[in-house]
Amino acid sequence: MTLPSVTPAVVGTRGLGARGIALASLFGVAIALGGCGLSIIGHRTDPVAPVATSPEPSPRDRMGEIRALAAQSPDDPYWPYALAQTYVSKDSIATAKAALDTSLTRDHSYAPALSLLSKLYYREGRHQEAVQMLEAARDAGGSESLPPALLAGLALHYEALQKPDLARDAIAAVPSRDLSQVASAVVYLTLRGNAPDSAADLARSTMHDDPKSAVNQNNFGIAQLRAGDPAAARRAFLAAIQIDPSLPGPFYNLTILDKFYVFDDEAAAHWFKLYRERSSDDPDSLAAALRMPGTQPPAARGE
Repeated sequence: MTLPSVTPAVVGTRGLGARGIALASLFGVAIALGGCGLSIIGHRTDPVAPVATSPEPSPRDRMGEIRALAAQSPDDPYWPYALAQTYVSKDSIATAKAALDTSLTRDHSYAPALSLLSKLYYREGRHQEAVQMLEAARDAGGSESLPPALLAGLALHYEALQKPDLARDAIAAVPSRDLSQVASAVVYLTLRGNAPDSAADLARSTMHDDPKSAVNQNNFGIAQLRAGDPAAARRAFLAAIQIDPSLPGPFYNLTILDKFYVFDDEAAAHWFKLYRERSSDDPDSLAAALRMPGTQPPAARGE
């Protein structure tokens, strides 16, 4: 995989909502942890139906289970991290961050906790704090680099701070054999760079590798729109919405598609209204372009 340039391009009304997909790209990058598991409830497939099944524990029951296990390993960073996951699922973000702080107090380099806290910081726009946290973890690691997902997260925070050279350096630190693990972030940075059209092939291959990723479908749609194929772009954006209807980016990009490529203001207004139910950001000033008042964005939850 060839690393792209990530020098920022000016985002105008044809900017394809690049900022609208930043959070999605960060959330789309996951750390693969063999044997540890990112969820306390595992998944499996069996060749025959089980004899009996038990209902999945409620968040309250799961928290009780985690606390009981945590009592057996009071120094293990995993358990406060697992609690944080449950708090996030309940939108108790402040409590989740406190649990992550506990996890990182036990092990300041614990990658799952760093990853989740980095994502929460991104949601809040606390990019400088995230950079300081991740750079400190990288320095503490000495000759051992951060896991690829954390390097990708670091790159995305640097990009949000408009420091493209540092974003490129962070991605360049990912070993070439591991670049496929952070392909979504590489596509995003390429789309934000000074040669966004060069993202087309990588966006396509990344989408084919994981077509059930809303982030990958959204990024592929942007690449297709830049390539002059609005029909293919629409299919990709709609696929992203079907996979994850909470993701704001595809709605924003459909607004751009219908406003500036199809010239259908009514359809564009429909998509923009749905977008504003999910995000308050409007980097391309679409509310003004559509001559419609900005709808109220969702209130911050659990902050």
